[in-house]
Amino acid sequence: MYKKNILAIHLNSQIFKGFFAILFILTALIFSSRLVGYFEQAAAGSLNPNIIFSVILLRLPDFLALLIPFAFFLSLLLVISELYNSNGIYAYFSAGVSRLRLIKHITPFFLVTMVACSLISIYLAPYGKALSKELIAEQSYEDKLSMLQPNKLVNLDEVGSYLYFKSYDGDRMTGVTFFVQDDPALSIIKAKELEISNIDNKMILNFKNGSIYPDLNSSNQIDASFKDLTHSIEIGLATSNPLSLTKLLDYKNQSNFIQNQWNASIPIMLIALLLLSFVFGKENPRSGREGGLVTGVLIYIFYLSVLVAFRESYTGDLNLFYHFLWPVHLVFLFFGTLLFWLDGRIAFRNLFSGSRIKTVLTIFLIFFLLVWLSS
Repeated sequence: MYKKNILAIHLNSQIFKGFFAILFILTALIFSSRLVGYFEQAAAGSLNPNIIFSVILLRLPDFLALLIPFAFFLSLLLVISELYNSNGIYAYFSAGVSRLRLIKHITPFFLVTMVACSLISIYLAPYGKALSKELIAEQSYEDKLSMLQPNKLVNLDEVGSYLYFKSYDGDRMTGVTFFVQDDPALSIIKAKELEISNIDNKMILNFKNGSIYPDLNSSNQIDASFKDLTHSIEIGLATSNPLSLTKLLDYKNQSNFIQNQWNASIPIMLIALLLLSFVFGKENPRSGREGGLVTGVLIYIFYLSVLVAFRESYTGDLNLFYHFLWPVHLVFLFFGTLLFWLDGRIAFRNLFSGSRIKTVLTIFLIFFLLVWLSS
C-alpha cells in the first residue's frame, strides 16, 4: 500500500506540473493571437485601443474553458508516453497497479479539473463574453460617431454599409445618402435627416423625409418616398487573423438553448479524453514523444470539430439529441472504451508504412481542421 501511494503521488505530481505548464503556454498563445488581432482593428480605427486589455481579460474564462481539457489531455498523454518510453510503466505493473488502477489514482485530480472547467464554462465564460461584447459594441458605437465627418463617404461596419451626409450637429445629420455595397439589389436611401441610436448592440439608423431607390440593378427602376424609415446595423468586430478560431471563440447563434448546451458539453470531453490518453499514450521504448504529442493535438481538435459540426446542425427541433451534445460524447466514449479494452492503439500503428508519413499527414489534418474552425 505504501509503494502504491508513492506511485500515485509521483504520477499526480507529474500530471499536475505538465498541466499548468501547458495551460500557461496555451493561454499565452491565445492572448498573443487575440492581442495582435485587436491591435490590427485599433489601427484600422474600428476599436478603441484603451479597451483592448479589458476585452482580453473578460474573454479569459472563455479561453480557459477550451484550454483546460486540452491541457489535461496533453499532460496525461505526455506522462503516459514517458512511462512507456522509459519502461517506468512496468514499475506500476510490478507493484500490482493496472491501467484501471492508474485511472483511479488520478481520479481526484480529474474531478477537480472537471469541476473547475464546469464552473468556468457554464457560468464565468458566458458572462465574461457578454460583457466583452457590450464593451466593444458600446465603445465602437461612440468611436464611430466621433469619427463621422460631413462631405465624406463613411464605412459604418465591416460589410460595406456606406453613409454620406452634408452636416452633423451631434444629434442629427442632414443631406443623407446611404447604401450597402455588397447588397445584390444595390438599394440607395436618400433622406433630409438622419438620427442614429444604439439599441441591443445595434446601430439604429432612423431616416426621415426621403426616398428609397430599390434594386437599381433591375431594368424596372422605381423609387418610393417615406417619412420615417429605420435600418439597423450589427456592431461587431471582425478579425483579420486567418486562424482566429471563429467557430469556437466567436460563434453566434440566436438560440440560448444550444449555446447553453455547448457550454455544458465542454467539461464532458474530459471523460473520453481520460481514456483516450491511455490509448494513444502507449509508445514503444525509445520511440520519442513527438508522434504522441502531434496525435494528441489532432484528437482534441477533431473532437472539438465534431462537436462544432453537430452544434451547427441544430435547427430548433429534436432538442433531446442536443442536451450536452451527448451523441458526440457517446461516440468518442464508446471508441475510447473499446480501444482501451483492446489495449492501446496497436491497430493504428500499421496504417502508415513510416512514422514520417504519418506525422506529415497528421499535421496536414490539424491545419485543415484549424482552417475550418476559423472560417
